[in-house]
Amino acid sequence: MTTMKWLRLALAGVVIFVALGGCAFVQKINKLMIENVPVQQVKDGTYEGSTLIFPVTASVRVTVSGGKITNIVMLSHGHGPGHGADAILPRVIAAQSLEVDAVSGATYSSKVVLKAIETALKKGQ
Repeated sequence: MTTMKWLRLALAGVVIFVALGGCAFVQKINKLMIENVPVQQVKDGTYEGSTLIFPVTASVRVTVSGGKITNIVMLSHGHGPGHGADAILPRVIAAQSLEVDAVSGATYSSKVVLKAIETALKKGQ
């Protein structure tokens, strides 16, 4: 077999591998359920939460005071194309809820960030 045929075969294998991995990622994200944690039931304090659904990761620090989310800090956020999910943080603070619209162009990252916030809030229940 010539070098070009080997390269084409290897490239086809990589494309199939990436496509299958991408499908699994999309399925996991689509199945991801965000539970709206009642903020009034969260004790005052600062809580950290993180979520990993490869290739998207998010770690946050959430501060609750007087039954309200007063601050959310993005500690880390790894993502692919579609940056900007950090714009969801002020939406959550304004709504005092995880039931907010995803950031346009960063839907998957938005869901991962929301799940990280949920994880943090649950630590204070």
